[in-house]
Amino acid sequence: MGGGMEEGFIDNRAGEVPFAGILADLLTTNLTQRPEKQAVFRRMRGVVTIDLADIETAVTLIFERGRLRIQSDISACPDLLIRTASELVMDLNALMIVGGLPWYFDGAGRRVLTHLLTGRLKIAGMFSHPLLLTRLTNIMSVM
Repeated sequence: MGGGMEEGFIDNRAGEVPFAGILADLLTTNLTQRPEKQAVFRRMRGVVTIDLADIETAVTLIFERGRLRIQSDISACPDLLIRTASELVMDLNALMIVGGLPWYFDGAGRRVLTHLLTGRLKIAGMFSHPLLLTRLTNIMSVM
């Protein structure tokens, strides 16, 4: 692929879910404005479900090397299943990326670690799919 992102690289099939629109907008902005995130996105392959039980919302992100489909459901067998409250999910966007990896040694990183350790943030598959999680964190980070 060339230097920029091609038109229609995100297929949001969950338009009725406000959170899906927020994710699509965030990722579109990050990927069109940050060439280093484009390279990471193009290497992503896998299924990620984000479940926000407090607002009864779930979306599944299906990454296929340079394309993303967003669906309004919980995948039967996601590679990563992220469960948290709606007010905590955006803390993941504040993680800095240092050397290609999430940085947990500042305020935002410590908040995410605290959420993980207290069970307020649960990520099933984080040990079996660490590369997918690292790449997801990278493309979602606004830092």
